[in-house]
Amino acid sequence: MVSKIYLFSYKCAANKEWTEQCIHNKKSMLYDIKPIHDSLFLIKTTDDIQMMENFLTECFDKKDSYFLVDITDQLNRKRNIESNNLYEWLESI
Repeated sequence: MVSKIYLFSYKCAANKEWTEQCIHNKKSMLYDIKPIHDSLFLIKTTDDIQMMENFLTECFDKKDSYFLVDITDQLNRKRNIESNNLYEWLESI
């Protein structure tokens, strides 16, 4: 099965400590995660976006916000990248 790449970001409005711990626990169960910035991640997985959303949204309450999008077929533009080895990570799908 072909891997997909998702862009995931979030912002905590209420219980930040609990939300971040929950997300940390969820990330450890996923196939491959590449941190890009504080709360911005690339996720490589074979799951579809609906499964990803169901899996990650358990960590949020009504005041929190998140962004999850499938970017698998998008062009890889790399400029001023803060994360190490992002190019190799994106190319090893």
